[in-house]
Amino acid sequence: MDDRSQQEVIYGRRPVVEALRSGVPLQRLYVLKQAIGVPKEVFSLARAQGVACVHCDRARLDAMTRRGNHQGVAALKAVRNFDDLETVLAKAQAAPYPFLLILDEVQDPGNFGALLRTAEASGVQGVIVTSSNSCGFTAAVTRASAGADQHLLAARVPKLGGLLRRLREEGYTIVGADSNTEADYTQVDYNGPVALVMGAEGKGLRPSVRELCTQLVKIPMLGKIESLNVSVAGGVLMYEVVRQRHIKANPRF
Repeated sequence: MDDRSQQEVIYGRRPVVEALRSGVPLQRLYVLKQAIGVPKEVFSLARAQGVACVHCDRARLDAMTRRGNHQGVAALKAVRNFDDLETVLAKAQAAPYPFLLILDEVQDPGNFGALLRTAEASGVQGVIVTSSNSCGFTAAVTRASAGADQHLLAARVPKLGGLLRRLREEGYTIVGADSNTEADYTQVDYNGPVALVMGAEGKGLRPSVRELCTQLVKIPMLGKIESLNVSVAGGVLMYEVVRQRHIKANPRF
């Protein structure tokens, strides 16, 4: 079932503006292509809040709003708001073993939810996603995460470059999952501050993100397929972090 059927759709120029002004959590904004008269405030507020904007045709807007008077603009209400980036980073920094999960344009709600579920279970302090071309908090994400999305801090940022540079300066090992590298994922020391970066379905990490990782790792593939689903790969890597830290804390194991 399309997840849009599980969510509230806000439509019409004034209702959308008011929703943006009041801070209602929005997953995505939909605007009619070449729409005339859509207030500029819609775009400026969406940009300031990191709400992705999709330009679409009238048929899509009509279907979303069940042919309501959408005036060329509609928005999907999200299940919850994203958290402030500084709040996420502060929680990680205060932990004995900082551990962040960064998602580079992961779009599928099932994958996003499964990653959140594993992140919560493995002790990740916060998740950071890109504002554009990424899944927001939806009903499908909540289902896939088994409710873990309600217990994790998560922020979104317009671009990852500045964040990754900052984390490097703060002593994080930035570990990127990349099937084209030579290093096995078990060969990295995960006992310091770690930020694990997972790429989008199909295309993986973008080159600009890959270049800012301090370590690229791969999961050995012994069968005929070339790669794992991003949520499965993320689970393998997150629990390698758990395994190494458990051994360090309990040497007798």
